Amino acid sequence: MTDVRIAEKKVWVGETAISLISGEMHYWRIDPHNWRPALERVRDMGIKTVATYACWDFHQIADGEYDFTGETDPRRDLVGYLELLTEMGFWIIFRPGPYIYSEWKNGGVPDEAVKLHRLSSEFQALAEPYMAAVTEATKPFLASKGGKIILWQPDNEIDAWPHLYAEAIGLGKSVGLFHDFLREKFSTVSALNEAWRTHYATFEDARAVSEMFRDEAVLLARYNDFRSFLHWYANQVASWGVEVYRGLGVDVPIILNAYSGVSTQLWRDFEAIGDLVGSDIYPSREYLYRAGEQRHLLEAVRYARTFSKVPYVAEFEAGIWHDWLDDVGTFTPNHYRLICYGALLAGAAGWNWYMLVNRDNWYQSPINEWGRIRPPLFNAFKGITTLFETLDPTTLEKISDSALTFNPLQRSTVRPGQDLLLSFYDADIDYEFFDTDGNLTDKPIAFYAGGSWLSERGQRRLLAYIERGGHLVCIGVSPIQDEHLRPLNLLDIAEPDGIISGALGKATLKLFGQYTVESAWWHNYDDAVGEPITIERLSYLNQPSEELALQFSLQEGLRYTVGYSVERMQGRITVIGLQATPALLLALHDHFGVTVACRSRVSGVSSALFRRGEDFYVIATNDGNEAKATLFEIAAGVMAAGRWQVENLDTHEVANMTISNGRGVIPVMMARKDGVVLRLYQD
Repeated sequence: MTDVRIAEKKVWVGETAISLISGEMHYWRIDPHNWRPALERVRDMGIKTVATYACWDFHQIADGEYDFTGETDPRRDLVGYLELLTEMGFWIIFRPGPYIYSEWKNGGVPDEAVKLHRLSSEFQALAEPYMAAVTEATKPFLASKGGKIILWQPDNEIDAWPHLYAEAIGLGKSVGLFHDFLREKFSTVSALNEAWRTHYATFEDARAVSEMFRDEAVLLARYNDFRSFLHWYANQVASWGVEVYRGLGVDVPIILNAYSGVSTQLWRDFEAIGDLVGSDIYPSREYLYRAGEQRHLLEAVRYARTFSKVPYVAEFEAGIWHDWLDDVGTFTPNHYRLICYGALLAGAAGWNWYMLVNRDNWYQSPINEWGRIRPPLFNAFKGITTLFETLDPTTLEKISDSALTFNPLQRSTVRPGQDLLLSFYDADIDYEFFDTDGNLTDKPIAFYAGGSWLSERGQRRLLAYIERGGHLVCIGVSPIQDEHLRPLNLLDIAEPDGIISGALGKATLKLFGQYTVESAWWHNYDDAVGEPITIERLSYLNQPSEELALQFSLQEGLRYTVGYSVERMQGRITVIGLQATPALLLALHDHFGVTVACRSRVSGVSSALFRRGEDFYVIATNDGNEAKATLFEIAAGVMAAGRWQVENLDTHEVANMTISNGRGVIPVMMARKDGVVLRLYQD
């Protein structure tokens, strides 16, 4: 027996370390004669690990009968495919389901099974014989037994599918699993009634609110529990799948995958149930079709970093399903460089390209079904693979002193804090997330990126962070209610006496007597606790007309107290009632002495600074639709004074930079929709 484990952001087979950069190829969708030519091209790309599903619906030839050796159809020769992968030296990520989706009929399960939701005893009774059969056929290939399978995935993007199984799971007019969840969460009907403002006699009387279209606090309190139920359901399915496969003898690490957001699955819980979790990310062409896509990719990776052994993208776009072509467009080499450099910038330590090889209804991959390449795409993928190996992101230390809170339930429902998140992105201030349901962050400053409600557990985690010496900053909004919108203010946040409108756009303000910021509104405190935070109104920068110049000048010089900063336990809390903007965030970092290790002086460029040993690395992307000449500013005190070499790891060009008592500056020309990785070292 060989020990297979996850450690140091890699998979280890005995003493062999395997970085998780891989590509997907689905054997049963490709003529078996083309398996070897396609895999030879995968190997030419530098990829050493291949992922594949196994399809229950295709391998089941009759009730309780399965073909895994190709007796009825050569495309069913799963064993032969695994033997070929083994012969060619590939490590394997195996994803047998029962559900695989894979753009296959019924998501990969037979007709009789798809009529039943995943947690029904009938579904599980149908699935478990298949699970036993596929395990028996592939168990010799486990890395623990001398084979090549290093990760095993027991299901795919586990989802209750409430729009399809509403009555079966108790979300409509019928009683079902939703009521079991409520009973487990609230224990008594009276506790449920208090949270929901209802008067039910039994749990069975409760009805779900599974859609929010009215701005009502009472409905939102119930909608939050619907979202919590989806998390609960997904956890139950994951636990069942892991338990079944473990019982069948699967002793390699188990991976679970999830959507790119947390509205359906709780990633942190998935990793606790299995061994590793990864999200599935599919951006549109160069982020052109959907707003905020790069920011959302960065946020997904940053959230994974709060808990995961390997910040990992379980399915990272490489080509696209034909039904999504209109949504994402035609991919370019730049597209793949942009999204991969973005993942590295955010701190990803691995990903699985889905699909690395085309198949029947999947296009634009770098390798087609016959094992032929699309040279521009293939070369881009090969270059990224080479860069990944050179950079080795598993060994990099990310340098950032800032954190933003992340609460999965908030992000599942109202998605608060978007202005703050966008302002951090636009200011190019790198940060990590602080999961208020998880571990405490060790960052010296944390910004509250939530809404006016936060669970008691979440509020207590914020208190624990402050008690340990952290500095919590609330900009514009603070948690003063629990998740059922009942009053709860454990942070003892002082409410403002009023809110003043800047009117006609943003008013220009002087903050702390030093920084110029803009805000469309601000809080007003008559008596602030601790140290008052004040602003002074300046003249309007963009007066709409000359005729009203006198009226606009009437407000100049007025002063307001817009917040306060007060020591609390071993730490500090700052409450500031202004609109979040990049200028405000930079002012707060400077005022409180928090280092921004690296940032671009040109907008539209995102960057992060990493360290390994005595070397530093700048990873950056240009999300703009035009080339940009930017300057990366390295903060004072981050790197040792002296002469540094700056090597572009793509072009291998080397330039010089000098770090003195001031800040180091690196000039870089960045192509449109592309990225760059710079190695900074001293001779």
